[in-house]
Amino acid sequence: MDFGENKKPEYDHFDAKAMMQKRNGTQAGDPPKGAAAMYELATMEDPPLRCVIGSDAYTAMNTKLENYSKNVKRFEKLSNSTDVEGYERPS
Repeated sequence: MDFGENKKPEYDHFDAKAMMQKRNGTQAGDPPKGAAAMYELATMEDPPLRCVIGSDAYTAMNTKLENYSKNVKRFEKLSNSTDVEGYERPS
């Protein structure tokens, strides 16, 4: 990865180059496998609208969905409190 010479003083606390060099080679993803997964999706007869690719992304997405679900349920009463009187929600 190339890094420019023009550094911003606002980012002096953050050594991006050192962080990227340390991380390089430790990623879970295998680019050819990712490309193969994307190709498979692109050539499917009935592909999904969205698909998470990568074990790290899959774990992060499931964590986010669990948190969303908990939050939606936590505020269920408030969420459902805004209908006009007499409104019947479709089943």
